[in-house]
Amino acid sequence: MKIYEKIKQIRTDTLKLSLKEFHAKLKQIFGDSALTYYSLCRIEKGHRGSLRIKSLYQICTGLGISLRSLKEGTEEEESSIVTIIRSNERDENKYIYNEKAIAEILSPRTLKLLAMELIISPGGSTKKEEDPLDTEKFEKLIIMLQGEITAYIGEEKHLIKKGDTLSFASNIPHHFENPSKKVRARCIIIQNPKSY
Repeated sequence: MKIYEKIKQIRTDTLKLSLKEFHAKLKQIFGDSALTYYSLCRIEKGHRGSLRIKSLYQICTGLGISLRSLKEGTEEEESSIVTIIRSNERDENKYIYNEKAIAEILSPRTLKLLAMELIISPGGSTKKEEDPLDTEKFEKLIIMLQGEITAYIGEEKHLIKKGDTLSFASNIPHHFENPSKKVRARCIIIQNPKSY
């Protein structure tokens, strides 16, 4: 069974919801950032490009299950032991904090960790976030590639410059700001395990 078939099966057989009812449920939970009805249709028809990390998070929340439960009993769609995500394919997997802070997901969804490239324009910042308090330890590693960012982690404040790395328990509230007025900040963020 493919993952999109399992999504439809849980929605129809377990929750007894039409696609329109399921979409309304997602709108109630996620508001304006909910998946569109059109995206849900594409996902349930097996369009691979529509099934992004953000989409899976919303679908699992709407179904009331974890991603691990959703994946159980499904085939992995990868036919190779190697996955390549070309730079021109990365546009499909963006997380937009705001107009000055955008993260592009670099890792395939089959990995247990999440790798992103975060770009923050001068004066920009991400929103405050934290991974769930869980039995697992959630960690983030920041690798600065260009410019600098100020990392706010709990009550601490750290300036990270090009070439620096920073790691921390990511279930502590955190956000990042670019203090520069001219240079954009660019870094790689690796999160383990990934949290949606």
